[in-house]
Amino acid sequence: MIPFGELVRGATTSAVAAVIALCAELVGAGPVAAADTSPPAYTFVDEFDGPAGSAPDPARWTYDLGAGGWGNGELQTYTDSGRNSFLDGAGNLVVRATATRAADGRIAYQSARLTTKGRFAQRYGHWEARLKFVSARGYWPAWWTLGADIDRVGWPRCGEIDMFEDYGFGARESSVHTGTTDADLASWSASAPNDGRFHDVRMDWSPVGITFALDGVPYGSVVFDPADPTRPADPGTAFMLLNVAVGGRVGAPDPAWTAPVDLVVDHVRVWS
Repeated sequence: MIPFGELVRGATTSAVAAVIALCAELVGAGPVAAADTSPPAYTFVDEFDGPAGSAPDPARWTYDLGAGGWGNGELQTYTDSGRNSFLDGAGNLVVRATATRAADGRIAYQSARLTTKGRFAQRYGHWEARLKFVSARGYWPAWWTLGADIDRVGWPRCGEIDMFEDYGFGARESSVHTGTTDADLASWSASAPNDGRFHDVRMDWSPVGITFALDGVPYGSVVFDPADPTRPADPGTAFMLLNVAVGGRVGAPDPAWTAPVDLVVDHVRVWS
């Protein structure tokens, strides 16, 4: 996690002011008013209610399909099979990575990568997911965004925000990546423990910057500063993804382990 002092150290005056403004935005200002218990006006919400074994709502989610490494040397093939993504009947979405060992000992990995591309995209606001994942070596779950203009401008110019990633070492990672080319990529990251239980992961995104929180407690913030090229720029309108990748730059799975590995999502909510 990047502490406040480290964020401020070496920053421009405008960036320091922006940090203070972002903190004020999070905690509020002025007298404490009576709590508003009405639910937010969600711009996107999925509670994953439905019969066990049913598919995610096609009005909200579609699939990225296929193999090919996905830019990171990953091992899985993404499918739209009910083996790899389904509702559990208890109000949860399960994104499941499976491993099948052939007679010659080779292992084939399948998983799912769900996306709201073409169905929902937004810039700024509050993004929240309640999810759990038990860290497993070589498995790489994520709840994240890509810029809606990715087909036109490519990555990293489109921007990427990772609200939740787990690299298999018992920690959740949150990151922001932008740049004009791969060589100009600017990144920022913070981490928090991941105990394999359900937790609320939240991103608060404004023109000032982004703060990530776990169960309502902020654990990392980045401030956008156009004067500092080492800081990520403010990403544009973005769509969401949920997936479990296998292998690649997080390392290979234990070849003796072929049990399913699940990312379980209780809800996803976005509001302005």
